Amino acid sequence: MGSAQQSCNFTTEDFRCNEDGMQNAVIIVPVFLAVSTLVGIGLILWKTCRKKRRLEGDSIVILAGESLHTGGREYGTVNRAASIVSILEPRDPLLDQWELPKDRRIQGETFLCQGRYGSICRATVSGVGASQTSQAVILRTLPEKARAGDVKDFLNVIKFHIQICNHDNLVKTFWCQTESPPLRLILKAMSLGNLLHFLWNSRKVDLAMTDCALDLTEKTVFSVAQQVAGGLEYLIGMQKLIHGYVAACNVLIHEDMTVRLCGLGMAAEVYQTRVLSSGRAAEVPLKWLAPERIMKRLITERSEVWSFGILLYEMITLGSPPYPDLHPADVLPSLQRQRRMPQPEQCGGQLYGIMKNCWHWKATNRPRFSELIQELDSQSIFADDVQLLMNTQTLDSNQYRRIAGLVS
Repeated sequence: MGSAQQSCNFTTEDFRCNEDGMQNAVIIVPVFLAVSTLVGIGLILWKTCRKKRRLEGDSIVILAGESLHTGGREYGTVNRAASIVSILEPRDPLLDQWELPKDRRIQGETFLCQGRYGSICRATVSGVGASQTSQAVILRTLPEKARAGDVKDFLNVIKFHIQICNHDNLVKTFWCQTESPPLRLILKAMSLGNLLHFLWNSRKVDLAMTDCALDLTEKTVFSVAQQVAGGLEYLIGMQKLIHGYVAACNVLIHEDMTVRLCGLGMAAEVYQTRVLSSGRAAEVPLKWLAPERIMKRLITERSEVWSFGILLYEMITLGSPPYPDLHPADVLPSLQRQRRMPQPEQCGGQLYGIMKNCWHWKATNRPRFSELIQELDSQSIFADDVQLLMNTQTLDSNQYRRIAGLVS
């Protein structure tokens, strides 16, 4: 008891000491909390800025819920002919500069396929009179009876090609015809046509040894890939647009092995509206899409890089569809389990390494196109330029469409 009482005896000095300590605590604790809070906020801001810098330059395209094209509905019951006249007049100075000259004629139209706005044909533009030169072209034609809204959209597509497609690896515009229906966009033709069909034709073993289709090596794949990456770097890095469907079917190839990107409809839509309609985006087969595009409906440079990796696979296998052993619905679950396509035959380690870098699950771990161009250039010295690419498997169009998950 005595000891307990003794421990409870405080002197005046003891009280002053404890009081000062409490006052110090009252001051120190809030200061400590304030400093900790500021440090925490600073860390959050630092991480946010770091992430922003890491993502800076990515063109992020949000998919809209409904189609952005009017399809003529905005004109209601207005007379179709009168509506088209009001669209075509007064004349657009830009389109006037690109009108097909009166001394040139379009000849020998050969139907290739049906496009979004109408027929796509191969033809020749020949000069008359003093100008006797001829040029192989691709014609995109809007039907004469097209709705007024389609006319407006098609004119915007023409202007997109004129204003944006000024790069050696994007499809080249020659002229247009917009004074009266049918409207036409006249593009440069590439002698070997569509890259996917060219790859399929290169599988044939009965071609003459002098045929350029036999001159496909791994080295050629590197060269073509650099050109495609250059076109995408210009479109995405400089113009802040997207392609949306990077695949062999949207590359045109010439006999000198130069290539140009085509299939720029989604880029044209984004150029006009800054968003992409869900219906348009859904036209791309799932097997070419990055995981985040499937799940989050976002298109960025990094998701285009994923598709570029699929294009590399198409080229080195001479046009084989990706994930040949998987149904389209099984692709995403397989990717989530970190499974990737195995290294194809005749694909060197350097090229396969680039493909795998394009297929990182985390988008920010994938290279940009500017980095891919440098990587392809530096690694091309190791590519095989002697052994011709071979694929003895026959592949008809129906089989390809089924495996690739294409919708008729």
